[in-house]
Amino acid sequence: MPITTAAPRAEIVTGFDVSLLRTGSGEAMSAQDRTWPGLMRRAGRAHLGIWELEGLVEKVELLVSELVTNGFQHGRGATVEVRLWRTKGYVCMEVSSGGGKTVPCVREAGPMEERGRGLWLVDLLADAWGVTPDGACTWCLVDVPAAAPAES
Repeated sequence: MPITTAAPRAEIVTGFDVSLLRTGSGEAMSAQDRTWPGLMRRAGRAHLGIWELEGLVEKVELLVSELVTNGFQHGRGATVEVRLWRTKGYVCMEVSSGGGKTVPCVREAGPMEERGRGLWLVDLLADAWGVTPDGACTWCLVDVPAAAPAES
């Protein structure tokens, strides 16, 4: 169940913030737009390696990919903003895309539908997730294992 608020802001240890230019229009993603989810997965994997959190790679890659794809498919802004940071207790991913026609929510996709399972996966895998009240930013948290180093 999503939380309708901004992501919690504990003491940020390290992270990155990137602005991705949208070149498609509406829900039609251009060839360039379709490259961004994979590039953000690799950026997330690299940072998790730096942070010595390799055990979270598969989960974070999938979550980042879903949020970035949704940002490009459903957002309205000229850019999609991606933020990934860690605190002592969690890794946070935020994707802002200017909001869509509606506030993002989990829906039940039919067995033959090719789309519509992204937020269902986020709900399943993330330890917490939410959407800002205006629908412009979707975020999720993955807990950091207690034995993980606090800083890198």
